[in-house]
Parts: sequence; structure tokens; C-alpha cells
Amino acid sequence: MTVTPGAGGTSGTIGAAIDVGSNSIHLLIAAVGVDGGVAYLRSLLDESVLLGLGAIVDREGSLPPDAGEATVAAIADYVERSRAIGAGRITLVATEPFRRAANRSVVQADVLRATGRPLHLLSHEAEAELTLLGVTRGRPATDRLLVMDIGGGSTEIILAAPGSDPLVGAIPTGSSRLTSALVEHDPPSWFEINSLRAEAKRLLDGMPAGHPERGVLVGGSGTNLCRLMRVESAVLDRDRLEKAFAALASTPAAELVATRGVNLRRARQLAAGAAMAEAVLLRYELERLEVSDASLREGAILAAWLVDDAWPERLSELVAGNPEG
Repeated sequence: MTVTPGAGGTSGTIGAAIDVGSNSIHLLIAAVGVDGGVAYLRSLLDESVLLGLGAIVDREGSLPPDAGEATVAAIADYVERSRAIGAGRITLVATEPFRRAANRSVVQADVLRATGRPLHLLSHEAEAELTLLGVTRGRPATDRLLVMDIGGGSTEIILAAPGSDPLVGAIPTGSSRLTSALVEHDPPSWFEINSLRAEAKRLLDGMPAGHPERGVLVGGSGTNLCRLMRVESAVLDRDRLEKAFAALASTPAAELVATRGVNLRRARQLAAGAAMAEAVLLRYELERLEVSDASLREGAILAAWLVDDAWPERLSELVAGNPEG
């Protein structure tokens, strides 16, 4: 397939994506172009601000005024910085906390007034498809691929295979919500860790059937587990996850922050993330998960670059590798 940009850009332009999730609001600004018919993204700025919106929505059912104002302010700041760097297309997306917030439309309207850009509420399916697009850079699947995104408030799995439409499975539970439900101690007790593992296995057993040849894990759980284990290769298998559980059971979160460079909020949720990663290995009989830095933000930048503001309606064809037309 030859990748060609649409109205959203030309080779070598700059795009930005802002992702409002359960744990953080995350900004990615990247140069995007095509080399040898394959799309590439080169990160120029990648940062986030932790607001914990998922926990707030779990508690309140909506975003209180102070949380809504903080959300709008963070997005507006990131939009301004994106424009200052030269981003020609800035895509705003919201995931799990906004799917559950009763007043999401109010905050979306405030974002539009403050930035001039719409905040797109992603379904589980669209979130998974953007993540797949970010991992594959718009290329059709050449093998049976599983991509798993463990968020704070939800988990998405997408199965892709040559000649087949992707199959999406979604769990309305992520590392933050699972931790809140089952963990009280720091470090977590072995009883709590094994409870996380049992619940993760139960949740993953309900996911779509498939026989992937390759598994990819995206999101903060994977990258921080690699940081925890100090592994050179970004790969997680059952042996490494067993060692991660042992380290997490014996090390307080503050010590992980000081010695392993793990973010404090992430440190407290890593046992849940490891449990979800272990469960997907078991469910799909995979030997290992490759840990990727790619995410739905890369997918959002690429989608907007290819077809401009038409990307929400054309996402399925982009994932299938057919951006022209």
C-alpha cells in the first residue's frame, strides 16, 4: 500500500493529538510524513498532566466545576503550545472518563469555545482502532495481531488479521479502577495481588476468541513495567511478570518512584496492569507481549494527516489500509 496524505497535510508536516484519559491529559506533537510509501511519526513533544479524572467521575458521576475548569485549562494550554510549535492539525479526543461523565457535553462545549477545536468522544471501538492505526502506521495486518491498551478506566483489545475486519473487545475496567476495587495496602499484599490476577483472568475470559501470532501492549502499564524490571528489551512474558509481582509485593510505591523512575500514580497501579498483561497472555496463549510506545495519539495524528476532519467517519477504512478516495 502507498500511503498518501489527504487534505490534512503533506509529507513532513506537524500534527498534534491531545488525549483526555482516566489518569492524565496527554499531549503528543509529532512530525508526520511518508518514507518509501510508509507513514512515519517523529515525536517533537510528548508530555502529560495527571488529573485523575476517572476517579473523580467514579465518585461524582460527573466532572465538578473545578475538575471541568482544570480539564479545559490543560487542553487549552496544550492547544496553544501545539500551535506555537507549528502543528497544522490538532486533534482532541476523550476516552473512558468522558464516556461516563453526565456533564461531558458541557465540558466539550467549553473546550470548543476555549480552543476552536472539537473534543471527540471516542467509543471503545474507535479508541481501539486509533491505537491499532498508531501501532501499524496505517499498514494492513500482515500477521494475526493482538493490540492491548490498558488504560486507567478501561481496557481495549483489538484483533487484526490479513483480509479480515478487526475485532474489538472492551472491558470497562483498567488499572486504576481495578486497583481501587481490590488493593488497600502499599505495597500490595500477595492476597491482593492474587485477587487482581483472578479478576483480570475472569475479565479477559470474556474477550473475543482469536489465535494471534503476535501481541503488542501499549500504554503506561507496559512501559512502566519494563522500567520496573530494568529490562533492555521491551518485552513482557510470564516469567518477567512473575518477577514484577514479587518486586511490587515487596516495594512501597514511594521507593519505586525513587529507585525505578516510575510515576507515583502509576506505581500504585502497576500490579493491576501486570495482572491484565498476564491474563491476556493466558487467554490468547501468547508467549510474550511486545511493549510499544505507540498509542491512540499516534493514530489520531496519522488519521487527521490522511483525511483531515473526516477521520471519525473514515476510521474503519484507514485501519484497513485504504486511505485514498
